[in-house]
Amino acid sequence: MQIIRARSITSSIRNANVRGPVIRLRTKAGTLALTMFATMFASASGGQIAAQTRVRDRFVKREEIHLTLGGATYRYSGPNIEWLGIEAYGPDDSMGPRYPSHLEVDDVLDTAEMMGARVVRSQTLGDSVGCDLCIEPRVGVFNPQAFQAIDYAIEAAHRRGLRLIITLAGDCSNCEQSGEGEYVRWNGRQDLKQFFTNQRIIASFEQHIGALLNHKNALTGIAYKDDPTILAWENCNVCGLSALGPEFIRNPAPYLRWIDTIGTYIKSIDKNHLYEDNSGFFLFDRRALDAETTDIVTAEYYPHWDALFGFGQKTTAQTFSKHAAMVTAKGKVYVANEYGWDVTDWPARSEFEAVLKALEADPKIGGDGFWALQAHADKFGWQPISAPSNSAAYSRWGETGQWWSLFYGGVSTLINSAQEMQARAELLRTHAFAMAGLPVPPHPIPAPPTITFKGIGILGWHGSPGAVIYSVQRRPGDSAKWVTVCDRCATDADTPWVDASAKNSSLVTLLTTRYRVIAYNADGKASEPSAER
Repeated sequence: MQIIRARSITSSIRNANVRGPVIRLRTKAGTLALTMFATMFASASGGQIAAQTRVRDRFVKREEIHLTLGGATYRYSGPNIEWLGIEAYGPDDSMGPRYPSHLEVDDVLDTAEMMGARVVRSQTLGDSVGCDLCIEPRVGVFNPQAFQAIDYAIEAAHRRGLRLIITLAGDCSNCEQSGEGEYVRWNGRQDLKQFFTNQRIIASFEQHIGALLNHKNALTGIAYKDDPTILAWENCNVCGLSALGPEFIRNPAPYLRWIDTIGTYIKSIDKNHLYEDNSGFFLFDRRALDAETTDIVTAEYYPHWDALFGFGQKTTAQTFSKHAAMVTAKGKVYVANEYGWDVTDWPARSEFEAVLKALEADPKIGGDGFWALQAHADKFGWQPISAPSNSAAYSRWGETGQWWSLFYGGVSTLINSAQEMQARAELLRTHAFAMAGLPVPPHPIPAPPTITFKGIGILGWHGSPGAVIYSVQRRPGDSAKWVTVCDRCATDADTPWVDASAKNSSLVTLLTTRYRVIAYNADGKASEPSAER
């Protein structure tokens, strides 16, 4: 999410045919999901599960201006999780790039599911170029190790009934001119606008697309082009900004043709998936909406950037319906694939809630995605904030996860308080179920936390998806009695946790003290205690 790229130009229940809360029973060996269905859908449980599996293995389709699944209209809300393929590739981050761990992927997808998501958009499942860990480190060279990470994320999404929108060209903080610029540089050119017009550069991009679509997932044996987990291939991340200028104004046709050039190539390989245009060209020339291969047209919305990239337009709750009317008038599906959720975008919580209500109320809006969901770190606490900054002034104006990284349960940043973040996360959860046409279920009971290390009077644990607070119990020495020393007083931002009650204990007592941790969801319901340590 780079300022130079102006990103901001501008489920518990997995499908509408199956209703009911999901209860998760997790062990170290894996996850067992027991799904209880409402009376109105009562039938033999085996038939219900089989029906759910069949829907999960169907492709999301387009019928005129609507998405459909199994013949029923399919609307969604969900998160952007850019880093599922590779972390710290798009944001300017000193810690990357690196591959996410399986634990991080599972954690964030469990959180997305708990928040009611049906669809996740992830740029790095399709776009990473020009780095040693990337899909395409050098022109025409494809990295098997990168595909291992992508394979796992796609298989993990399928297990949860989540669909994926995958971006093919996007942000690259390590590239001189972002992701598109690598293709330009590889072909000995400098003008970024040639990404859309130069046939050699287009052929290089198509080679990347072909390698991705034809790759067979080593975990499932299914080629990406045949996997219904994928909802759509997205051509780029608002790459049309690179073409803007006097030349585009005089003669936009060569640039607009690029939309169908890429769409035609994708559909020559892949007859199953939808094609999403996120070039942003339609915002500057409505003739972009006449592209013949496009199924979905989308845009990105950040009032945070209006002064810089709004071109005199202010993003409001009404902007989404305005764009939806433009797109659907041309017979395409409209989705809002990125929008900000924080106080720099919508200063008042009521203002943000009005945006979500406007999205829900307009049937011409097929789906939406907030930017961006983060996960628990492997050992304890949360992943580091993306694109970090220590400057409060820069954080309010510039490009940093201090304003856009969302940690479910809430974290205090230079921009958002933990309470505000948690409250807005709950608004997003309610919104996701509303978009799916479903009642909001109770929060699932969290899985027991996992204590990852214990020192002398200190404790660290891997948090539970869906937990908002924790209690800690201790059992000194040979005592058989557990004593609560932290009664819902700790969050995932408080680890390593210090046992202040142990400060007057002897070293022998501290060395023999055992601990366990209990997680609580937003309804105040407790998990089973962690294994003691």
